[in-house]
Amino acid sequence: MPNTALQRDPLYRQIYKILEVQILNNELKVGDTLPAEQALADNLQVHRSSVREAMRLLEENGLVERKPGGKKLIVRSPDRDKISSRISNTLFMEEVTVSELYEAIRIIDAEIATVAAGKISAKLLNKMEENLRQTEANLGDNDALGELDFEFHRLIAEGSCNRVLQLSRLGIAHVFLPAVNRLMRQLDVNQRLLDAHLQIYRGLRDHNPEQVRTWVLKHTDDFVRGYEVAGLDINAPVSFSDQ
Repeated sequence: MPNTALQRDPLYRQIYKILEVQILNNELKVGDTLPAEQALADNLQVHRSSVREAMRLLEENGLVERKPGGKKLIVRSPDRDKISSRISNTLFMEEVTVSELYEAIRIIDAEIATVAAGKISAKLLNKMEENLRQTEANLGDNDALGELDFEFHRLIAEGSCNRVLQLSRLGIAHVFLPAVNRLMRQLDVNQRLLDAHLQIYRGLRDHNPEQVRTWVLKHTDDFVRGYEVAGLDINAPVSFSDQ
C-alpha cells in the first residue's frame, strides 16, 4: 500500500477515501482482507483511532464486513437492499409524486421486460410459474399479493441478465409498492393483475418481446386507470405508508 501523506481534516475521511478508491479500482478485491489497523496507521503516519473510524465508515457503507466471530475486515460487494433503501428514502424525502413513479416504472419495466424476453432462463421461468401459482392462491390476500407482485417484477428484472437494469429498478420499486397496495385496498384489481402476469409470463416463455412489452405497458397503465376509478390523487406525493 503506497505511503500517502494526509494533510487535510478530518483524517478518518481522507483514510476512508483512500481505501474506498482502492476497493472501487479493484486494487482491493472482494474477499481480500484489509491490512490491520496498526499497519495502516504506520503506513499513513496517522493515529490508529483515525484508521479505526475510517474502517467503521467502510463497514457502515457496506464495502467491508467482519466474519462471525472474526476481527479482520473483508472486502465485500455492497448489499443491494441497502442500496435500494438509500434510493427509496431519498425519493420519499423528495416527495416524488405517484405520477412521477408511474412514468419511471412504465419506461423501465417495458425496456427490462423486452430485454428479458431474449435472455430469461428456464430456472427463472420456473420461479415465475411458482409465483403465479402463489398469486392465484392468494387473490383474497392483498398484503400477500402486493409482495408477490413485487417479486414477479423482480424476477423479470433478473431475467434481463443486466445488473444495471436490475439495480436501476430496485429502489423505485420499493417506493412504488405502497401505492400499489393502496390501490388494492380501494379496488378489486387482483384478478386483472393475475391475468396480466400470465400474459407477460407467456410472452417471456415464448421469447416474444412484442407480447411482453405490450402486456407490461397494459399492466402499468391499468394502475393509472385504477387510481382514477378509485378517486386517488396520482399527483400527490407518494407515502411511505400504504394506508
